Amino acid sequence: MRELRALATLLKAAELGSLTNAAADQGITPQAASKTLAQLERQLGVKLLERTTRRLALTPEGQVLVDASRPALEAMNAALDAVRKAPSKPLTGHLSIAAPRMVVSTVLAPVVDAFSALHPKLNLHVRSVDQATPAIQGEDEVCFSFGPMLEQDVSSTFLMEALLLYCASPGYLAKHGVPRSVEALDARQAGMPVLEARTGGKDRGPMLSTNDDQLELQIARSGRLAMQLISLTAMPCIEDGTLVPLPSLGVDSAHLFICHYSSEVLPQVGAFVEFALDRLQGSQAFAPSETRLAALERAATRRRPSPKSFRRLEATSVAP
Repeated sequence: MRELRALATLLKAAELGSLTNAAADQGITPQAASKTLAQLERQLGVKLLERTTRRLALTPEGQVLVDASRPALEAMNAALDAVRKAPSKPLTGHLSIAAPRMVVSTVLAPVVDAFSALHPKLNLHVRSVDQATPAIQGEDEVCFSFGPMLEQDVSSTFLMEALLLYCASPGYLAKHGVPRSVEALDARQAGMPVLEARTGGKDRGPMLSTNDDQLELQIARSGRLAMQLISLTAMPCIEDGTLVPLPSLGVDSAHLFICHYSSEVLPQVGAFVEFALDRLQGSQAFAPSETRLAALERAATRRRPSPKSFRRLEATSVAP
């Protein structure tokens, strides 16, 4: 299945002359498309695409692969569509899945709901954990993890990128303005000079921190503080306008993987992993592009001058 996705990405990139456009056409991120093609090139031991002055072009080896695989890929896609539409025998038995709590409530919930509807006789157990990179343990057969598992007998497959970005409510920005740096934001929220925030001063005022993503979301939405949130939980609030992303303060990322034991894969494990990959791999639903985030920030803060108090605070950020 992954080789088919790589070939489809290669064909679309050759057709459009752009890996970014090919990724958008397939509903995946450019990073996911690039990684998929890089894996295929490593597997074949040849370079398939090269960049000219204006666009991507196939190498001679890439052209051979495209010409040879296009009919087979079209036939395979038609066959896969036919199988998807045909009634399948429901799975039975037991399947245990572990995932970080925030993944269960956002990414995993609709996948499990749809999978259980297809296989009503399968006993599904979903376990929420507090760790971002939980280990497969006990009866767990599938595990979602921020980062691959390094155990030799565990297979880890990249699913999607999640973003870590600062967000604030419209009310917070109307009152305090848009911070120009993380140091300025920390200083304002701690009630201390920017220089102390930058150097880790000990006289920091009362702050609020938590490892609960829902509480972080509630604090940000209340307008009490601007918070660094993960896009898995922040995106619904960004979409409905109750939170404004602040990518100008910097954006980090975390990669979500689906993991399972690589030996003796049970039918229910293989079926669920393929089902999850088909629905989630490379999805941009929880991690929009930085271009879009920047546009949302500009739209929400346009023609909104920073309060004088905030401008005075930021003026102290220049070290003497």
